[in-house]
Amino acid sequence: MKSYIGFGDRDAGQLRALAEPVGPHLPAVVERFYREILRRPGARSVLAGGETQVARLRGHLLNWLRTLFCGQYDALYFQQREAIGLVHVRVGLPQHYMFTGMEIVWQELSRVVRAAGLPDADGKLVSLHKLLTLETGMMLESYRAAYSERVRQAEQEMMRERVTRVERLAEVGRLAASLAHEIKNPLAGISGAIQVIREDLAPGDTHREVLDQILRQINRLDGTVKDLLTYARPQAPRFKLCDMSGVIERVMTLLSKEPAFAEIRLECDDCATFEPLELDEHQVEQLLMNLLLNAAHASTAGASVQLRIGSQKEETTLVVQDHGHGMDPETQKRAFEPFFTTKARGTGLGLSICQRIVDAHGGLIAIRSRPGQGTMVEVRLPRSQSFRRAERNHDDTRSDR
Repeated sequence: MKSYIGFGDRDAGQLRALAEPVGPHLPAVVERFYREILRRPGARSVLAGGETQVARLRGHLLNWLRTLFCGQYDALYFQQREAIGLVHVRVGLPQHYMFTGMEIVWQELSRVVRAAGLPDADGKLVSLHKLLTLETGMMLESYRAAYSERVRQAEQEMMRERVTRVERLAEVGRLAASLAHEIKNPLAGISGAIQVIREDLAPGDTHREVLDQILRQINRLDGTVKDLLTYARPQAPRFKLCDMSGVIERVMTLLSKEPAFAEIRLECDDCATFEPLELDEHQVEQLLMNLLLNAAHASTAGASVQLRIGSQKEETTLVVQDHGHGMDPETQKRAFEPFFTTKARGTGLGLSICQRIVDAHGGLIAIRSRPGQGTMVEVRLPRSQSFRRAERNHDDTRSDR
């Protein structure tokens, strides 16, 4: 950088000659520097240590100004300058304040040098300007290096957390699948036996209500087991042209029999006939069931849940809106985490499964929610999978190269 700017021995000599005449004026330069800097609210917020910190920094600045005229500008000199830039990063000083500070220093030192009436003042100021440019460059480089290191460390930490999370979820998935298989078959046998016993009872027998309650709990447990199996061993979607209106009609019919919708109105807007879409209809049916049941569980009796459908040239939009208790920012942030739930019952896998289904279809899912104002979940699904295959083939070709 010195050779690029043209800073050489002559410049070092010119600066050394300024040490004696400029030295007595440096404390005044420091005062002017901090008077200007402290007028800016952003700088004051960085200097949160008050007068004690500013007094200490005044001393550092005075020492820095004196070393400008030391005449020895070797590797050690510029290593110290890099350290100054690192301090700026640590205290959070924005770079534009560094430029402002350098400009104040240049203006004040120029005024002092010209007022001293020294021979070849212009030449000495040229050398000083070169050095201040080098100082700025070194500090900027330390900024870049420090922030690059911060970004690198943050990325490594995120990657470690992601790997740990994936490994933990994989282990949980294997355990869940094993437990689900162990539970599912005996559960089916128990359900069948209860139904046989129930059919043998007289219509008015008081025990029938008890058996009905047992069957309801078995069905709930069966649903939990199915969620675990679905999450632990997801199936790849089987794409084919499907009638979305037919999928919605089946979902509406099934939900009409769900206890969660006993006192909740389910409204479907714009659910007209669509052109056939390329998707896995069973997975999309499960997606809608999960989203609508979540909305019903979040709603109070007498409220409504809306399903809105939109169709554009390249995608279909599904929106599920409720007017229930909503979610705070932290809950919203964790909503898609596996096994995270705020409900007294449930596996916390519903939204995780929804996200997997949407991802497998090349779509997007997003949540917007406010406490006390309800929640809206928006799903965007591509109308055709052909462009996804073309993009995947293009990416594979690029990676082969």
